[in-house]
Amino acid sequence: MKAACGPKVSWNRLPITDLDTLLLLLRQRLIGDVILSDTRCQQPSCGARVDISFRIGEYLASHRQRRPQWVEEDADGWYRLAGQATKFRLPTGGDLEALDGDADAERELIRKCVQPEDVSAPERRRIERAMEAMAPALSHTVEGACPECGATLEVYFDVRSFVLGELADRAGSIYQDVHLLALHYNWPEESILALPQKRRRYYAEMLRDRGAA
Repeated sequence: MKAACGPKVSWNRLPITDLDTLLLLLRQRLIGDVILSDTRCQQPSCGARVDISFRIGEYLASHRQRRPQWVEEDADGWYRLAGQATKFRLPTGGDLEALDGDADAERELIRKCVQPEDVSAPERRRIERAMEAMAPALSHTVEGACPECGATLEVYFDVRSFVLGELADRAGSIYQDVHLLALHYNWPEESILALPQKRRRYYAEMLRDRGAA
């Protein structure tokens, strides 16, 4: 019996926050819940190496999306300010791709996502507040403190760059893992690839810890 599947959704029609959320959930499933990285203290007199770690589940929970009470759902992904004719929709991945490198990207985004485009300044501020609540940015600067000197650290976390980089690194390591396990255990490739990812990497890391190459 085949599992039921929902309707297919094109990535370029999804709001940017939804795209970043899906990337983080994919990373959580394939690699794990904990994001690990490091940076250097920005104080010239310190320069200590600082570890950065947080959990994807907690990060997403702190960026939970909500629709303000003064925003009404319209049709086809559009929303309306309550009691007004002004409409807007959330920027999508397709918008981001189309405006890449555009010198007037902000104005063009308003033209695509707001109707009418010549809204008043107060209406525009309300729309911006609504968008921030309904689609909070997941890529932004995060703050911490240096454990050595106590200085405030600011690090920009770019979801797409970080997660896609990690997944690319992991994809490249599959060949090394298969080679190592086949060489030392004489397992066929199909059996190695059929292993759960965590088990495959665990076996490969044990061999590396023993100095196997």
